[in-house]
Amino acid sequence: MQSADKITLVVRFRIEESAKQEFIAKLQDVFTHIVNEETFIEASLVQDMRDPRSILNYEVWNESPESFMKNQMSKTYRAEFEKMIVDLKIDRTPAWYSTIAEWKRAWISGG
Repeated sequence: MQSADKITLVVRFRIEESAKQEFIAKLQDVFTHIVNEETFIEASLVQDMRDPRSILNYEVWNESPESFMKNQMSKTYRAEFEKMIVDLKIDRTPAWYSTIAEWKRAWISGG
């Protein structure tokens, strides 16, 4: 079952080692704002264990791709991050996904 209002945005970045620290710092700055967005659900940043230059940013939103581009990408707090992507020549490949199944760990109460 697919939820029309829930999207997952996965962005693959290719980053030179020399740019990685600045990239992560700027992304953390952006997320200090993103976590307060009403439609934001969760996000994580992961690094390929065999290729440290390959980093994925995984975000889940209660938006459509169209509303995300209109409502989120226009935020002023994103401008510095977007400029850094260009300045550091970071390769970025975004992809949109819709959820078709979910599993969560079963928590046992008590004990």
